[in-house]
Amino acid sequence: MHWPGAGKWEPEGLSSKAEKLKIPAPVWITDSQQLQQCCADWAREAYVSVDTEFVRTSTFFPKAGLIQVADKKQCYLIDPLKIKDWQPFADFLTNPLVIKVFHACAEDLEVCQHLTGVIPTPVADTQVGAALGGVGGIMGFQRLVKAILNIELDKGETRSDWLKRPLTDNQVRYAVADVYYLQKLYPKLVTRMKAMGRLSWWHEDCHRFITEANSPESFANYYRRIKLAWKLRPQEQYLLQQLAAWRESEARRRDLPRGQVIADNVLWNMARYKPMDDQGLTKAGVKNPLRRQVAETLLDIISQGLQVDKEEWPTQLARPLSPAAGEWHKLLKKAVAEKAEVLEIPADMLVKKKTLEALLRSGYPRGPYELPEPLNGWRKKEIADYLLVLLQEKSSPVSV
Repeated sequence: MHWPGAGKWEPEGLSSKAEKLKIPAPVWITDSQQLQQCCADWAREAYVSVDTEFVRTSTFFPKAGLIQVADKKQCYLIDPLKIKDWQPFADFLTNPLVIKVFHACAEDLEVCQHLTGVIPTPVADTQVGAALGGVGGIMGFQRLVKAILNIELDKGETRSDWLKRPLTDNQVRYAVADVYYLQKLYPKLVTRMKAMGRLSWWHEDCHRFITEANSPESFANYYRRIKLAWKLRPQEQYLLQQLAAWRESEARRRDLPRGQVIADNVLWNMARYKPMDDQGLTKAGVKNPLRRQVAETLLDIISQGLQVDKEEWPTQLARPLSPAAGEWHKLLKKAVAEKAEVLEIPADMLVKKKTLEALLRSGYPRGPYELPEPLNGWRKKEIADYLLVLLQEKSSPVSV
């Protein structure tokens, strides 16, 4: 994929209200025909910055309140409350010839997918680029703008209500500033990454984001996220798996946060103590009015789960590392920290904790060891091969 280099952008048409923040007055997009025309214009750009504002205080899915876009000429605010046809925007978001520039893109990708049905691609995440470029750790947008452009941005509207209308002047200026300065940051980061020989690193990590976003986790795996799930017996883990999968489906159907359907600890209690009646559900922590609505369903899941043959139970979750294995983990962690310091990037950006543990578990204590997917690519040469050498040099009769 082609990654464009730094390009000069001179903003035009500053309004008196926007001059204080040195940002242009936005173009509002409030109907589908206007959006279609703008998408056709953006398709001719090498890169376009994108941001989203949303509300997610009491829902499972994010409620888009505003979509911001900036090209080299102008900033645009799309009002999602007025757009009926999102197909042109979906086509633009997946245009392979246009880089979509975000900052800390995970939630933005989710907003775009919920709104349009697609995951944006290709993507450049400036938070990732800045961290890989040694700018100073994993930074929020305001800190990065200060570090690269020496400009102080107001954080005041971060948690405001983006669904209300009309938006305030401060909200509009805040929203425009995000994509305006994102558009300025990107070419500077590209130049920096090229000079460091790390542009391919950035490309690879952003591509991994998109691959993961396009490969959603199976409902059958959500039980793995529940604290202390490993403490349950194999049959109880199967019950937890089925209950967590039901909750995931129910949360999406009701458009409620998972915890507002049933809390993690209540799922754990039901799997462990296997209630057989309404009183048992109450003891496990299932509260009214939910208990009245779903008691029969939950009891059926448990009852049927107890009759399932062990061949259908999931693989037993791994216990925490033993003290002996923990010492090996510390050795690997130290090696990662030392290499990260040399590269001037955050240690967690180089190798995440769960990736390091997966590497150790793949062959401990005798080997051979298998590299988890995140340790392939540029990380293989920079750190993974050395970690394999460390592991292969050690031997121990102790198991995890």
